[in-house]
Amino acid sequence: MVKAVYLVAYAPSSPQRLQDLAKLAYSINIVSVFIAIKPVGMAAQVGVPEVFRLAYKLDKRFAVFPRLQDLKDVMNIEQLFFIIHHNDVPDLCDVGVDKSSSIAIIVQAGETSFTKEDLLMGTPVKLKEIDDHRFPNPVADAAIALMKLKNMVVNNKC
Repeated sequence: MVKAVYLVAYAPSSPQRLQDLAKLAYSINIVSVFIAIKPVGMAAQVGVPEVFRLAYKLDKRFAVFPRLQDLKDVMNIEQLFFIIHHNDVPDLCDVGVDKSSSIAIIVQAGETSFTKEDLLMGTPVKLKEIDDHRFPNPVADAAIALMKLKNMVVNNKC
């Protein structure tokens, strides 16, 4: 069984989007911790306190870090999967998931894109269920990715 699953919001800028991702993370029972990396603007000022309140109320875990490297250095997460919207990367179902490791699903939660250096820390993957990449939706990305991961880990199928 997987050690732990983390949902990571990368550079969120909207407090509502950050809260929606937190609610999703806290409603799917495989997520151990919801993490925000580099929250900016109103997401940092309003969204982070609201998510902390929600986490406390629900007895869930929430962490905030200034950089992606903290996922490995502080949280010791072994596998990082970056959800990106490019057709030249494999689908999440087509990559090797080590079921004995800790896994992070990382979604772009704001306008800041992943850098090449960021992507080298893990595995960029797409979601074949998303056909139109003009309107990225991190909450939809996270929901699909978490359900796929849950099926892969629990049911051995994707």
